Amino acid sequence: MGILHTHFILPLTEPERHAGLPGRLRQIKKFERMSERQQRKVQQDRLRKLLEHAYTTVPFYRRQFDSAGFHPREARVDHPLPLPVLTREDLRTAATWLVSSAFPAEKLRVALSGATHRMPTRFHRDIEGVRDKVALKMKLDEWAGFRAGDSAMMLWGAISDAAREFNWRWRVDEGVFMRQTPPPPGIVGIEVLEKWRWRYEKQRPKILYGRATVLAAFAGYLRERGITHRPNAVISTAEVLSLQHRRLLASVFKSAPFNYYGRRDVGMIAAECSEHEGLHFHPWSSFVEFDPIAQSPDGPVYRVLVTDLLNYGQPFIRFDTGDCVTLTEQSCSCGRWFPLVGKILGRLDQNSIVANGAVVPNVTFNDPWNSMKTPVQPVLALPARRKRAVSRPAQKKRAMSA
Repeated sequence: MGILHTHFILPLTEPERHAGLPGRLRQIKKFERMSERQQRKVQQDRLRKLLEHAYTTVPFYRRQFDSAGFHPREARVDHPLPLPVLTREDLRTAATWLVSSAFPAEKLRVALSGATHRMPTRFHRDIEGVRDKVALKMKLDEWAGFRAGDSAMMLWGAISDAAREFNWRWRVDEGVFMRQTPPPPGIVGIEVLEKWRWRYEKQRPKILYGRATVLAAFAGYLRERGITHRPNAVISTAEVLSLQHRRLLASVFKSAPFNYYGRRDVGMIAAECSEHEGLHFHPWSSFVEFDPIAQSPDGPVYRVLVTDLLNYGQPFIRFDTGDCVTLTEQSCSCGRWFPLVGKILGRLDQNSIVANGAVVPNVTFNDPWNSMKTPVQPVLALPARRKRAVSRPAQKKRAMSA
């Protein structure tokens, strides 16, 4: 089913997002089969290429690079970029100064960022970058056993999605060809949950995919009403997956949920593998820096800075996502060296001044923080992780990862 969809059905029925999909998937597959040294070399080449493009075609970045005395050929993936952080305010105020002059208007697609804490921000993506992001999302889905064409039920619970259900083209593409069926949107209450339960038991999807809190509400409802079908995989995204919700989903569906990390502005860039030991940030699509900002009971807290290696239409270089994470001290048992996040804690909105005068970030937490300490100095560096012993089966799994 997967090959039929990726090679024929999707490229033919929806070329806007899936043109050239087989070749893009082969590129990622080839990358994942490389050695760590080769992968780091490819990532560095892709980073320098993007920075050179930004310097040459984007006025905003030319001024930043010149002010910092930095040239793209100096970029290294084992060092932070010596450039200012790109903020949401920059996206609003710089406007067209952030758009590459190399792309005519018909090659760009306008999108809006999420509006979790503030007004959405408009930005541009080149069409080839959009298609690359779609291909990477499919590759990350494969880590969870989710292949194109698998029956999936999407749980968002957003009223804003209702308008899309009246678009016949969208219903055909998603419902018929992708086999991804959203339940009726609305406020998540007893009536809506019962409608979802009825459709879930009728459809019997292989994949359950949606927002963490909505998945948890649905799982709790199924636990009370009884459940006769269990999907092959449960995938949580768009929100922080708390430990409490993770345990609930695992208890009801009898398998550990997969956690994804993505944003509308940079796309889906991280996911859990089958080992469930953290989220891997895929180096084919992005260069990620972790900026230490505070301490927590789980160790240092970092804000996530992303350089998007796929969007040449409006490059995002050292973009401040506003998200805070903790890192793991050990590498994943799957053998991938990819940057590994232990927990995604939430959003950094603004700073607070505590009694001793220290600046402490206000973060939306799902786990209690009982002893926030004075923030560490922002030295941009990724702490070394201890190598985890990899068993022979895991070594074989690493060689076959694709």
